[in-house]
Amino acid sequence: MRYRWFADENKETDEYGVPVSRAEYDEALHPQKTPLYQPMEMLAIVVVASILAYEWLAGDNALVMFLCVSFLTYELRPLAKLCLGKNGDAVSNALTGFSIATFLGTLVWMFM
Repeated sequence: MRYRWFADENKETDEYGVPVSRAEYDEALHPQKTPLYQPMEMLAIVVVASILAYEWLAGDNALVMFLCVSFLTYELRPLAKLCLGKNGDAVSNALTGFSIATFLGTLVWMFM
């Protein structure tokens, strides 16, 4: 629930004179922590990893394996940002490019 009272009269507006509620002011001071992955995203990662493991062991279809690898490299982006610090953005962009290239290459291979 949002509330609109202020203890300090000077904080009722931002630097441009736009009215700011107390809730917006508090949210800016204490941002909410968001989880690295959402629950349904974790479920998707587990399902794709299990499909990849099955395709690897069965040796049935290499196209599905490459699609799974493409998805899993795309999902590594938040981990790269979290673990690699200032270089995480560059690695995250490289993972995005690699996953898109892998996906497009798989589509081209599928229609050949």
